[in-house]
Amino acid sequence: MSPDESAPGAASAVVFAPVEGDAAALRGMLEAEGVAVRACADAASFYASLDEQAWCAVVTEEGLARCALDDLDAALRRQPAWSDLPFLALAGPDLAKIDSQRFARLARIGNITLLERPTAREVLLMSIRAALRTRRLQFAVRAHWQALERHASTLEEAVEERTASLEREIGERRRIERALAEARRLESLGRLTGGVAHDFNNILQVISGSETLLRMLLAKDANERTGRALDSIRRAAGHGAALTQQLLAYARRQPLNNVTLDLSLYLHAAADMLRAAGGPAVALELLLMHALWPVSVDPAQLDAALLNIAGNARDSMPEGGRLVLAARNMSLPDPTWPEGEDLDGDYVCITLTDDGAGMSEETARQAFEPFFTTKSVGKGTGLGLSQVHGFASQSHGLAFIRRERRGTTVGMLLPRGAGEAQASQAAATEVSAHALAGARILCVEDNPVVAETMSSLLSVLDAEIVLVDSADAAIEADFSEIDLVLSDVMMPGSMDGIGLVHWLASRHPGLPVVLTSGYLVDPGRLASLQVQFLRKPYTLAALAQAISSALEGAGR
Repeated sequence: MSPDESAPGAASAVVFAPVEGDAAALRGMLEAEGVAVRACADAASFYASLDEQAWCAVVTEEGLARCALDDLDAALRRQPAWSDLPFLALAGPDLAKIDSQRFARLARIGNITLLERPTAREVLLMSIRAALRTRRLQFAVRAHWQALERHASTLEEAVEERTASLEREIGERRRIERALAEARRLESLGRLTGGVAHDFNNILQVISGSETLLRMLLAKDANERTGRALDSIRRAAGHGAALTQQLLAYARRQPLNNVTLDLSLYLHAAADMLRAAGGPAVALELLLMHALWPVSVDPAQLDAALLNIAGNARDSMPEGGRLVLAARNMSLPDPTWPEGEDLDGDYVCITLTDDGAGMSEETARQAFEPFFTTKSVGKGTGLGLSQVHGFASQSHGLAFIRRERRGTTVGMLLPRGAGEAQASQAAATEVSAHALAGARILCVEDNPVVAETMSSLLSVLDAEIVLVDSADAAIEADFSEIDLVLSDVMMPGSMDGIGLVHWLASRHPGLPVVLTSGYLVDPGRLASLQVQFLRKPYTLAALAQAISSALEGAGR
């Protein structure tokens, strides 16, 4: 016979027959059936042969007499769980003389078949064949078992892989949900602040413009009391404008006048500003990497961000302390800077580190939220660090907070700039009388009070004014008599100020335009426009400079 494919090899039987004639007879019978024989000379070799490669075991009564049942049991227990090796025991005819208790104990430890001698050859062969069939089935079970184990292993690997994939998907989903929640919050905040900022900045524009006009009208009859009152109006208007800009910065609803800034020169110059903000009790130290890359930012907003961080640092060190301004080049992602894991490319990291009281984990988590502050009433608006967060995000970077062993680090990652760098913003020029003499300006403003203030300011500069209250009315004007268009952005009607710019570009190319606004729904709409832009509230000097730059750029 030949073994089944699931068997380990040719069929083999273990024979333990101490009587030489019995051993020879059994060997001959088994080999005639195509079964290899492993004959055992003693009990020890018999125990060792009872492995999972054996197909059956044939033992005579004399062999069993030399075996210790405990050792035989131990040998069988070493086999794997699927194996139940068939035993054929050949006993003498006088069963009364046989230790029946011994056979009973043997039956409990093995798959034993007792045959009485002398046994007919056919009976013995049938018993051997039955044992081999039983063993063949066990080998088949083993093959199925191994296949199930392989399948279980493969299934376990697939489950682990899918679990890891699901964990990644859940993590990504949570990250997206957080980003979506943040975007929705920003959108809600943007809409809320938009309406407030638009109206509030118009009010501030009237206040600021009226203060300028009053100062000019009262210049000849000025007295100390009048001057103090006008100074208070100017400070209040400036404070209101700063608060509005901070809120808009968090909501990312203000246009940025980005330039490529030489950061090393800028930070050395900014150090004096930060020293003044920190006061004499705060020692400022600069740690700037050699050959800092330029950055593409709005210098005025960067000034505001650094001042806001320095102000927070000063307040955390009421008895004085040390403030370190550091900057270094970084290529992201960088495993040593987990804050920038979502950024890719070249950035410059600017940090301010104080050695003050520090922040709790909960405070650090909420520090960038608008209106969140740990200061007492009247000591802070809660808009300082929110401006830092909004400015860095709108500049295509990010802001972060690190809790140090002592103190706090607040930093910004800003994108590397391209093009020719400049040290800082150009200084504002002094406004001169008759600066716009002869200039014919079409003013487009829907708010009548703001329009009146704007006209008054331009009249002071000797400009000729044509006033309309919407873009729809502006396109009906006689542009042959117009040198420049000064328009608000947010207006009712079929088009806003940006729509008017596009209309003018197609109908009156080359006509210079200055846009003004205190709030933009989408600041990115300004990016492709070749226009001057003024944030409300603006000063007379800023208005004159923007108009003069636009006229010069158009060759007028």
